[in-house]
Amino acid sequence: MAPRPSRNLKEDATVLGDMKDDVAMDPTLWGNLKDYVAMEIIYAKVPFHKFFQLRLVCKEWNHLAGDRKFLEDHFKEYLVPEPYFYIPGGCEYLDPRPYLELPNGRCMNGFVTIDINSEDVGWIGLNNPWKDRGGCCAVNGLIYSETVPSPDYLSPPKRTPEVVQKRAESRRQEVFNIHTRVRHKLPPSQLTTAIPVVGMLVDTSVRPYGFKVIQGCGDLGTQIFDSRTNAWELRPSRLPAGIAARLDSFRSGSPHWSYHGSVNCNGLLFIACDDGDKILVYNEKEDIWSTLYASRRDAWWSFLSIGSWHGRLFKAYRVIDGIDLTWDLTWVNPSRHEWELYDQMPANLCDWLFKDYKFSKVVLDYCRNYILICYDLTSQEDSKTKIVLYDLATKSWKKFTFRLGR
Repeated sequence: MAPRPSRNLKEDATVLGDMKDDVAMDPTLWGNLKDYVAMEIIYAKVPFHKFFQLRLVCKEWNHLAGDRKFLEDHFKEYLVPEPYFYIPGGCEYLDPRPYLELPNGRCMNGFVTIDINSEDVGWIGLNNPWKDRGGCCAVNGLIYSETVPSPDYLSPPKRTPEVVQKRAESRRQEVFNIHTRVRHKLPPSQLTTAIPVVGMLVDTSVRPYGFKVIQGCGDLGTQIFDSRTNAWELRPSRLPAGIAARLDSFRSGSPHWSYHGSVNCNGLLFIACDDGDKILVYNEKEDIWSTLYASRRDAWWSFLSIGSWHGRLFKAYRVIDGIDLTWDLTWVNPSRHEWELYDQMPANLCDWLFKDYKFSKVVLDYCRNYILICYDLTSQEDSKTKIVLYDLATKSWKKFTFRLGR
């Protein structure tokens, strides 16, 4: 594109260099910047949470930030450097209830990034696009979300057949890829009267990542959305009747909680959900649902997040002496599965991280051989958040503090 005849950029740059920091940018200069500087250079430097506000530069760039084909072509091979960890603040409810929100309206949903060599902690804020989303799980940088527009659709006293029908019809499902920055709006799945259990499988062998959304319930069957075909497939397997009824009742009265921990391990999909009693296991090849006990017998508190590394399934628990990181040594044989101790957080580190032991404030996430334990999230930008990084390979612990949402 040929540059438009406009003001002299050198003169403008000199003027801007002499300005004080609190002077607003010249809209004429910055509005024409795209004619002089390649968009790709700017896109690589724009902070993630500003990427979807490119209207601040010019309308054309803002349009491209929402152009799926442009984004997939431009970011096809790009991957956010590992390790990164999802902080689902405000996204755990089917009806949107952001609880980490700054005065400027920015919702504190995003990813914590850690440079292992420099130990620099960063933040990828997802901000406003996620203020109206709920019921999330994140796998390999792909975030599944769903929501219904009204909490009335989930309230037990109002669960008439008409309300259940409206809830199913109004349900919105999306998958957001933080690598390509593309939002995939899923077509409607078949209607079900129950609130489905949802997990996600991600194919990291292709670029951009492919994914399948697995949706299980007790009344209809198992529905699978495949990003390659952009369509749902209905399979006959159903959740065990007792588990399906308990989960549906738990979510409808507790209050509308629908956050899932989802991970793929040895070809099986594991979903930790809601009541914390069982982990659901789905075998896609055989279309079979089974269960795994979610807690150790001595566990006082079990967290929803689960992870896998080297073919082993990991889960964190609160026990009397701290947080135990455990794995199931015999999960391949459902008749003998047991959670066994892998490591335990040192007492002094527990005291530093959990000073008042309110474990409802704990967020955990897994990435490769790393586990992030984040405590006491705050929406105050001048407050520091404590986090601990655990390395499964070396069994080592590191503590960090950073400003959430910087």
